[in-house]
Amino acid sequence: MLISSAKFKTVFRKIKQIEEHRNAYCLAPDRAKMSVEDLQWCIEDMYNLKIEKKEVAFEGVFLSGMVERYEGSARILLRKDQPEDVLRFVTTKELCHLAIDEPEDWSPRGAETIDAYMNELRLDLGGGPQSDLAPDLAQSERLAFLAAIELMYPFMYRNLDAAQVKEGKTTLRAIAVHFHVPEFVVGQALHARHLELAARGWEMVADEPAVG
Repeated sequence: MLISSAKFKTVFRKIKQIEEHRNAYCLAPDRAKMSVEDLQWCIEDMYNLKIEKKEVAFEGVFLSGMVERYEGSARILLRKDQPEDVLRFVTTKELCHLAIDEPEDWSPRGAETIDAYMNELRLDLGGGPQSDLAPDLAQSERLAFLAAIELMYPFMYRNLDAAQVKEGKTTLRAIAVHFHVPEFVVGQALHARHLELAARGWEMVADEPAVG
């Protein structure tokens, strides 16, 4: 999947702004278990939204959550009976959609979006013409997934964690339990290519001033 560098930078800028807002206004923002409720409050406050979360019965295997948008509000629908760590991650990803998606990313075709995303395995940066880019819907899903990782498993810990996993001093499961995220999220976050991309994203916004 090709993602424009400008879009990639915008996503990391918004992640940084959310973290700064959370650090300024929420209690214990640096705890290992990220507060999904605090994140929801930040996005409501920053984007002037009222967000409702609701667990429902979804048909299909891959559709774990989706978001419905309205004027000044949004509703996040979450599939029932998911493990707690998966539910936290899916909720975070849907909240990230509300922060990072632009109008062209919005779609009523939730299941189709998930199917397209499940078929994409790579996130690469490209500055080529629009015809070289992945479809907007799959791109939106991939970027929301990336944003959720950055918020739930902070980048500052990941190089050391990757080294300790490689040396056998810890495991993906142990890290997942510590941060209350699914194990597959830790595996993705510590993949060498993902670490490289995340490092590049944070470098892009490192010198930008704090907001607020």
